[in-house]
Amino acid sequence: MKYSCYSHYAKPKNKFFRTVNSLENYENYQSYLAGYDPADVIENLNEQETQQHYFDEIIKVLPLLSTERKHLIELCLKHGFQYKAIAHAMGRGITETSNEIKSAIADLKKILSHQDKLIIKTKTVSTEEKLEKMTKTQSLILQLRCEHKQSFSTIASTFQLSQKEVHNEFIVAYKFTQQNKAQSLNY
Repeated sequence: MKYSCYSHYAKPKNKFFRTVNSLENYENYQSYLAGYDPADVIENLNEQETQQHYFDEIIKVLPLLSTERKHLIELCLKHGFQYKAIAHAMGRGITETSNEIKSAIADLKKILSHQDKLIIKTKTVSTEEKLEKMTKTQSLILQLRCEHKQSFSTIASTFQLSQKEVHNEFIVAYKFTQQNKAQSLNY
């Protein structure tokens, strides 16, 4: 029976009819399929664009997280790992890994909400003044966060500022450096 199935599938006559009847040879073969609706395709494309926009926003903000949390989020988003696989790979418990990922997600939500508020604030203040130069405080905060890997609370206590102010200053400095890199690449 196995041999007869193979021979039937391999006969030249059957190959010919398979190629003739394949859907890819017809123009607009989707219209022949039951349940195909072009409006659904447009809706899916719009949804996919918004999802991609959200993903790009998260990728932009990932460098602001600590290296461990950044790594966990990358494993979840880019590679699609589940908590169990991540916990196994890192040699930790599933609950501990789950809690760490949840706190990383909470940090991302905070950063993104602060970023939205910061964008609104920068629209009221002239952006040209902020983009010309970075203050010493902003550069020190950026240096402490990126190079020395200090937390926002530690930096806030060092400068005797609130953690929210430190976070806002860091975002402004980070955006300034990113814009300078982009401008230097354009020249």
